[in-house]
Amino acid sequence: MSLKILHIIRAPIGGLFRHVRDLSLEQAKSGHQIGLFAADLPNNDYVNQLFEQVTPHLSLGCLRQSISRLPSFNDKNNMRDIKSFILEHEIDVVHGHGAKGGAYARLLSKNHGSDSLKNTRFFYTPHGGVLHYNPKSPIGFVFLKTEKYFQKYTDGIIFESQSSKNLYEQKIDKLSKPSKVIYNGLVASEFNPIKPNNNAADFLYIGELRKLKGVDCLINAFAKLSRAQAAKTHKKLKLIIVGYGPEEQEFKDMVAKAGIYDLVQFLPPMPARDAFKLAKVQVMPSRAEGLPYMILETIAAKMPLIASNVGGIPEIYGPNQHLLFDHQNIEMLYQFMQNVVEKKSEHIDQVDSLYDYVKQHFNAPKMAQQITQFYQL
Repeated sequence: MSLKILHIIRAPIGGLFRHVRDLSLEQAKSGHQIGLFAADLPNNDYVNQLFEQVTPHLSLGCLRQSISRLPSFNDKNNMRDIKSFILEHEIDVVHGHGAKGGAYARLLSKNHGSDSLKNTRFFYTPHGGVLHYNPKSPIGFVFLKTEKYFQKYTDGIIFESQSSKNLYEQKIDKLSKPSKVIYNGLVASEFNPIKPNNNAADFLYIGELRKLKGVDCLINAFAKLSRAQAAKTHKKLKLIIVGYGPEEQEFKDMVAKAGIYDLVQFLPPMPARDAFKLAKVQVMPSRAEGLPYMILETIAAKMPLIASNVGGIPEIYGPNQHLLFDHQNIEMLYQFMQNVVEKKSEHIDQVDSLYDYVKQHFNAPKMAQQITQFYQL
């Protein structure tokens, strides 16, 4: 049966937007009609290019408006416009992604009993989101209690990893509504090795510039390693950081204070496969994650990867979880980076093993099929 599906997200960036785009494209290929509601980032050329790629496949259109991370006066107007969109297009399924997208979906679902929305079903995928908050902090307490309240207005919850599902039940509440763990996936063309440029940097980070992503840990480990290598071999190492985020200036200040500004290059967001060519090894030192696409993409490109043991990352690594480091152990991160530089690293030796495991278990068409089937249970 063909469905009319509306996906709602806030910031059209990173792995969350990647997931929604992939899911929308695969659902459209299967004959479903798709619409998208997302924040408008008018001055971001890269994001606008991504929208240009996906918009022709959104038969119900794309609505982009101002959406803040925290509650604001804009939310009332956005909710009104989303409801109008649902009624105009007779939407069958609303799927909210992330904290804000999920909140919009469930607030709309409060009108489920009215005649106007009685035929619409409402689903939610956290993608980390509120699950990253500390329940002992004031804002975390409020957000997590709100999530508990929202559960009764949810027809089903989809988790991108078993870790996220466990965290939901630990921090929020036992699940009383249908739920399913469905892994993110890649398309076949992405399983294509990439060789670094001749002048490639030693290390690469791609992602949002936030402490949550461990960028400060990477900078500290790299600074220590740079000093050690300079003393031992007089070799100058290089780190490239690709992305943007609320703590970008703080990280630039850290680099300057550490005296390594000439060794670290900050670049704006770009396609991951273009960034992969810029360095020999990717580092992802996150303090918290869901099931990050960047891990999947890096492995699919056969790029050596040093990643932290958080969220759903161990589920991606399968039998190779020993390659992950404790995100609180900067010394372990430093040692892994040193081993790579000195070419005595399992992170290089196990590239093929990781590639084979991810190719077998993380598939985008299968992901979309399972999610769409879940809508219809």
